[in-house]
Amino acid sequence: MAAFQWITALTVCQLLTSSFCLENGLARTPPMGWLAWERFRCNTDCKNDPDNCISEKLFRTMTDLVISEGYAAVGYEYINVDDCWLDFARSYDGRLQPDAKRFPRGMADLSEYIHSRGLKFGIYEDYGNFTCAGYPGILGSLEVDAFTFAEWNVDFVKIDGCYSLPKDMDQGYSEFGYHLNKTGRAMVYSCSWPVYQTYAGLQPNYSAITSRCNLWRNFDDIQDSWASVESIIDYYGDNQDVIAANAAPGHWNDPDM
Repeated sequence: MAAFQWITALTVCQLLTSSFCLENGLARTPPMGWLAWERFRCNTDCKNDPDNCISEKLFRTMTDLVISEGYAAVGYEYINVDDCWLDFARSYDGRLQPDAKRFPRGMADLSEYIHSRGLKFGIYEDYGNFTCAGYPGILGSLEVDAFTFAEWNVDFVKIDGCYSLPKDMDQGYSEFGYHLNKTGRAMVYSCSWPVYQTYAGLQPNYSAITSRCNLWRNFDDIQDSWASVESIIDYYGDNQDVIAANAAPGHWNDPDM
């Protein structure tokens, strides 16, 4: 019965709005894993702080810790890179590339290491001219970036919304999801679409969001404090009548935790 329902949903998506619907069979339960941003932010000073900077060393270390400390055994399976992994320029052929000093072996090698340990690899980008920290965004390069992630065997793609227009996000996030589907590699698609529209005074179209993203941000970034966690809990509690109705297998509200 579950397989029949999945095929039906896929067929419906194919009949709707130019195949922009996302039904990749992933995230049937809320994704669980480790993300760098809350604790390590955009620390790129590997010379003075080599153990805490955004680098391949950090993500290899965290991969090992997620396993050795028992998190993987209870379902924490994603190791997710956030902002500040990139070089400030694309390669000569227009492709995204990591900072060569902090990721000397490249993202495909990091992906291979994480997979060799039995976990999954997530990466960050931004639907805009730049990421929030000022690195190259995907705007203007949606297709090539989607295929780059597929070539790196990425399992989870988080797309932020800095340096873009909230009014363009309905089309833009949907289009990037379409290109992810075209790669043939199933990747969890995490959107920041509704939070930026809400802050801009727009009403997010949750019917579109839930059919095109596996999860989405509704509220503030989490900070490294209990006050931040509490504010997120309060927001979801205060708005649960609107927010909770959008969650179901394959698409979830993301409290940035």
